[in-house]
Amino acid sequence: MKETGTINRIEGRTIYLDCGTTATCKSCSAGSSCKTGERETAAHNSHNLSLKTGDAIEIYFPPGKTIFSGFTILIFPLLTFIGAFALAGRLLPGSDEGTQALFGVLGLAAGFGISILFSRLTAHRNFPEVTKKLD
Repeated sequence: MKETGTINRIEGRTIYLDCGTTATCKSCSAGSSCKTGERETAAHNSHNLSLKTGDAIEIYFPPGKTIFSGFTILIFPLLTFIGAFALAGRLLPGSDEGTQALFGVLGLAAGFGISILFSRLTAHRNFPEVTKKLD
C-alpha cells in the first residue's frame, strides 16, 4: 500500500510525516474515529533521499508486514486465550468453566503483553519505507 504525506520532522533516517491529508482519508467514513489530519506516521529513509521538513513524499507499506502486524496485535492474543483456557482444563481436570475462563483471561493479557513488547522491540524494522519525493 502506498500513501503520501508531508514531513513534520526528521531524526536521522527516521522521517515523521503527517498522512492525514490524502484524498482517500478525507473521503473515508471512518475519518472521525482515526482523527484525520492528526495522524503522524514514522517511516525509514532507506534510499538516502535528500529530504527536508515540509517535503511531500510517498511511503510504501509492504503487505506482508501489514498482515503480520495485524496477526501480532489481533490474532496472537486470541490464540493465547484459547491455549490458556485449554491448558487449564488439562492441568486442573476437576476445574469448572469459571476457572478455565480466568486462565483464558490471564492468557489473553499475556498475549497482549507479548504483542506490545514484540512491537516495541521490532518497531524500527516494521516502519514503512520512503519511496520517493513528490514535486
